[in-house]
Amino acid sequence: MKHALILFGLSIAILAVASSCKSQQSLAKPEKGEVEIAIPLSGPEYRTDAEYWRAVQQGVSPDMSMAKKVALQNARQELAATIRVQVRAVIDNYGKNTAVTENIDVVNMYEEQAYSVIDQTLAGAELNGEKLFKLENGNYRYHVCLQVNKQYLADQLTKAFEGEAKLKAAFDKAQFKKTYDEQMKAFLESQK
Repeated sequence: MKHALILFGLSIAILAVASSCKSQQSLAKPEKGEVEIAIPLSGPEYRTDAEYWRAVQQGVSPDMSMAKKVALQNARQELAATIRVQVRAVIDNYGKNTAVTENIDVVNMYEEQAYSVIDQTLAGAELNGEKLFKLENGNYRYHVCLQVNKQYLADQLTKAFEGEAKLKAAFDKAQFKKTYDEQMKAFLESQK
């Protein structure tokens, strides 16, 4: 009797697992009339990771070069927005850890220097991937992935802070690096 109950329970468990796997498989298949569309530049090598900030954007225009310019501009804007938010968090956390927040002028100077560095860094953002499509209406759709090396950005921020006399006196390179690394790790965790 005991063996029959165990066998019955095991059968129920196997049926439950099999039916859940089947329902998950059916979710992955398109329904009648649906067409799955491949998204250009959507693999892991085009997503932000521990080493690079990345942004994928597109531009559409009847002129191929204009489509590329629009895509590049959109990607730079996305990168700028993401990086600025994260660097602002680094500066805020760094300020709290070093008691710099008491002096609002110093915090503002850190932010101004950081935004200047970000703008300069984005001007030299690397092209990680691109795809071009000609649409039925004659327009071009250009997809790009731009990337910025996180360590390069951290190094440039450190140089800028150490190069500014008013900031250099209060700047703790080790504490800044620690805060920067913690913020980047937290950002990656939030993206999972």
